[in-house]
Amino acid sequence: MKKLISAIIIMALIPLATYAQFNISGDLTPSGMLRISDASLIDLPFRLGNISLDYAYGDFELKTVTALETRWKDPEIDEDMFKLREAYLLWYPAFGEVKLGKMIHAWGAADANNPTDNLSPYDYYYMFLAGTDRKLGSMSLAVKTYVSDFQIEVVALPEFEANRFPLNEPDFPISIPIPEGAQYFYPENEFEFGGRVQYAMGIGDLSASYFKGHDRSFSPAGLEIDLTALMSGGSPFTSHLTYRETDVIGLDAVLFPGNWTLRGEFGYFRTQTPDIEYAMSKFTYDADYLQSVIQVEYAFANTVQLMGQLISNKTQGVESTMEKDDYFQSLEFMLQDTSNHMLDPLRVPFSQMGLPEFSAGMGTPFALIADQVVILSSMVTLLDNSLDLNGMFMINLEETGYMANIGSTYSIVEGLNLETTLSYFIGGDEEGNRFKQLEDFSNVNLGLSYSF
Repeated sequence: MKKLISAIIIMALIPLATYAQFNISGDLTPSGMLRISDASLIDLPFRLGNISLDYAYGDFELKTVTALETRWKDPEIDEDMFKLREAYLLWYPAFGEVKLGKMIHAWGAADANNPTDNLSPYDYYYMFLAGTDRKLGSMSLAVKTYVSDFQIEVVALPEFEANRFPLNEPDFPISIPIPEGAQYFYPENEFEFGGRVQYAMGIGDLSASYFKGHDRSFSPAGLEIDLTALMSGGSPFTSHLTYRETDVIGLDAVLFPGNWTLRGEFGYFRTQTPDIEYAMSKFTYDADYLQSVIQVEYAFANTVQLMGQLISNKTQGVESTMEKDDYFQSLEFMLQDTSNHMLDPLRVPFSQMGLPEFSAGMGTPFALIADQVVILSSMVTLLDNSLDLNGMFMINLEETGYMANIGSTYSIVEGLNLETTLSYFIGGDEEGNRFKQLEDFSNVNLGLSYSF
């Protein structure tokens, strides 16, 4: 705890060391999540603070963002808790801008849920945050230019970066079943690229994009079996996980007719499992799926805003196969001999063994929760802009599932805010219902935020 306090003090004193050529900003955001069911503290990491450093010289800028991630239960400050989220060089030539380094990219027109935003991976510890706060930086080169009313951007990513999942976290609401000893097969060719063209119209913007790379989430790719492990009482199966090759074609638009704002975003995904050799069997998927977001907003003159979203994830077609090698097939033949009692334990797992269901590995992170949801939200500003109140209600359209979120931000003094959020989940009894898994995660979040 002493180390934690020392880190807070150091971060708070950094602005005192500001030099004229530098711009240093940041925030401190201590918070805690209490479970509604028993008022227990939810033990998950959170960002205690962020430091942003900008240095400008002529047509060049150097930008860095560093975060301190910690827990309330037995925190230990070490190098792993300091996360360099972004560090890149920015150049402003006559034709536009060039960025090189570790950065977070954000594409799309909708709020928070973006099927076309696939360049940067997600950090699922912060899945319920908005914008870039829930994303991870990756090494990349981005070039942007402007031609008349068009904005053209090309991005190259030489290193593959996967989503960060909370594995083996008892307090994380959604279980991610990863078999013990699973082997990961990362892309042999890590290079990825994308491009986007945006057209500025009189009442809004229209964009088209393309991305060629790999899923940010892993998928089952095969199995192998070890009879020696079986006979010794251990698990005979080793799961193979990989990241499918995926192409994404995206369209998005935003229009501003009067007090209305209309947003639409569509992503068409074509994915396939890379050709990797496995010891026993391998799974392959060739699939197409479509993700879309339709958003409608209305702003009243009295600082009240209303918003509705329809989010959809639809699989268009899946061609999947399970290839078995000679060793696997010989085991199946041996299992037909009922007199071989030593192989009896294998009958059940083999009889239940089949090709896993296909699941989307890219796109909006809410596809992890449901395939089709409606989100209704509102926001109002009171007390001479000192108090912001917001509410959000999510409805699963395919099975029983609801989420209610109510939050407030009160400005105590300039730069210092008190923030409270209540999140409540209700799910049905259907097998695998994600909202049911989230019920025990219903919580109250209390925190302070200080910006400098």
